[in-house]
Amino acid sequence: MSLESEGSRPSISPTGPLRPAFPVWGLFGRGLLYVVGQVLVVPAPWTATGLYRFLCEHVSLPDGRRLRFAGQPGDIWYILIGLAALGWLHNVQHAGVSGAVTLATILLTVPVVRWFCASVRTEDGRLSISFNGEALAWLGWHILLIVSLLTIIGWAWVLKAMMQWICRNISGTAGFTFTATGPAILGHALLLILMCVFILPIPWAMRWYADWFARQFSVVAPSAAG
Repeated sequence: MSLESEGSRPSISPTGPLRPAFPVWGLFGRGLLYVVGQVLVVPAPWTATGLYRFLCEHVSLPDGRRLRFAGQPGDIWYILIGLAALGWLHNVQHAGVSGAVTLATILLTVPVVRWFCASVRTEDGRLSISFNGEALAWLGWHILLIVSLLTIIGWAWVLKAMMQWICRNISGTAGFTFTATGPAILGHALLLILMCVFILPIPWAMRWYADWFARQFSVVAPSAAG
């Protein structure tokens, strides 16, 4: 079924990759504000919500409809503040504490992902999606990703598989797939690091990578997402 009522808009296929258009300085500025919010802890719900709203407003579906983010800072403020507070505890030099903090951080991101997906809309309000992945599976994927970092390059293939799992667990009026390959993820990450080494290109490098990563998500019919 088309996400648009027949005849209300030009006939454009609703399937295909997302269409990002992030402005260089807008993305860089929102990223900095997000980091400041995490450091100061208390502003985290506002800076996180602002970043998510900015990202959605600069991404369109394949048929041109712009995304919108309906979430508000007060929706899950306690979780966003908790994640920011846990960020400070990562500096504790104790294996037991560090492991517990990492575990708590991973599990607390699950309700954030659920909230984010439930808050994503389109301009016409017809997009409605939800993330239904289990918390234990989410934890397992993140542990595998952390372990894969020891292989230097294997993490790219794990990330690809994890993104595909996330897409399979998104349901609603549209489905999603993740199309990037392991070599592409690895190559783009290495090039991003190389550009950031020179400091000055960082804003442009961020925009380039964000645009590329967003385009790796493609909209498909809900029945085809699984």
